[in-house]
Amino acid sequence: PVVARTNGALYERRVIEKYVEEHSRDPLTNEPLTKDDLIPVRSGAASGPRAVAASTIPGLLAQLHSEWDAVMLEQFSLRQQLSSAQQELAHALFKHDAACRVIAKLIAERDEARRAAGMPVEA
Repeated sequence: PVVARTNGALYERRVIEKYVEEHSRDPLTNEPLTKDDLIPVRSGAASGPRAVAASTIPGLLAQLHSEWDAVMLEQFSLRQQLSSAQQELAHALFKHDAACRVIAKLIAERDEARRAAGMPVEA
């Protein structure tokens, strides 16, 4: 496979090279195209054929069942993590709220003490 620099389209090398030799144009955009404008695409190793068990209906059903089980286990794990994160956040929010209430109470007590002593209260 190759990619054309002009439009980013993916082509099979021998087919597009033959077309470029004959027409010197991109078949999709009709823009000028040369062989130098084709960039080879590196691909990983090709995957092998499916297992024999996956070529039968019961085998395919068993494979789908195992994939379903894996998805459900992952979903269960993610829900547990979400629940744990929610509990941690609720606890942190409670602690923050309590700290804010304590600070507000201390500021009120400080202001009351300053008023009783006849000192100016800061805003």
